[in-house]
Amino acid sequence: MDKLQAIRFFLNLGETLSFKGTATHFGVPPSTVSRSIKALEADLGVTLVERTTRRVRLTEVGDWYRGEVTAPLRALAAADEMAGAQALEPAGTVRLTALPGYGEMRLFSVLERFRAAHPLIVCDVELTDRYLDLSTGEIDIAIRATADPPEYLVARRLHPHRFVLVASPGYLAAHGRPTTAAELADHAALAYRNPRGVVPWLAVRPAGAVAPVPRRLALITNHGRLILEAVLAGDGLAFLPLWGVSDAIAEGALEEVVLEDTRLVASTGPEMSLFLLYDPRRARLGKVRALVDFLIEALGEPAGAPGSARQMADP
Repeated sequence: MDKLQAIRFFLNLGETLSFKGTATHFGVPPSTVSRSIKALEADLGVTLVERTTRRVRLTEVGDWYRGEVTAPLRALAAADEMAGAQALEPAGTVRLTALPGYGEMRLFSVLERFRAAHPLIVCDVELTDRYLDLSTGEIDIAIRATADPPEYLVARRLHPHRFVLVASPGYLAAHGRPTTAAELADHAALAYRNPRGVVPWLAVRPAGAVAPVPRRLALITNHGRLILEAVLAGDGLAFLPLWGVSDAIAEGALEEVVLEDTRLVASTGPEMSLFLLYDPRRARLGKVRALVDFLIEALGEPAGAPGSARQMADP
């Protein structure tokens, strides 16, 4: 017995109270409907339908059973319809979270192209430095800097999360190029503020000790794009992720400043990378799969690039 089909027959019969009408609706002989209903009753061990020569009606338990299975069957039908529609053209809302600086410097231009290619998909974007728990299912995709991606998510490495000290050629020509950590105190510093406060510049000494570098703050903001614009304008030195300034360095608009006596780092923890994270179950939805594939193609480093971190297999 095809129990699901038998339930469909039963629900229609409950509306029409006619074996012939139900058979016509499904395009099958009335005997097929009758046999399926009898098989369903035998499987459940109850009588669902009272049949006489004059009428057909549901029993009390039949009426109760109909009420219990109607909603799940409607949900299943809606899911089937949605899956079919997404197979043709993905649609719906996708929730995406990313670091503010990454959103402003790299993500927004890519999302503009994605929205043009997929006008039926709505991108709900939250830029935040806060940790958002992807296990709740409220976020479909996250772009996050981490050294240890959660095991329950697919983690696709986009870029190294290495920071570099940069300045514009005009600033260096006017104020000189610092070569030691001590000289940074004589230069204007453009600093980033996250929810924990102003992010320090940390110097790693040859012996391995790590200490904040003294600096003269000229700008403090939680908007990475504003820092990038300020350093491009020649307002000072900035310590920014390489993924945010690599294009400007390649074009000659910025220069990397390398100190002779120390190496600057953004944190004392293990080396991080920027990952695109998503739940493999959510990626079965066409709208999520479409955005995941688009972002990996537009933002990801080439396959097999040196230093690539853990990547879980796609579902």
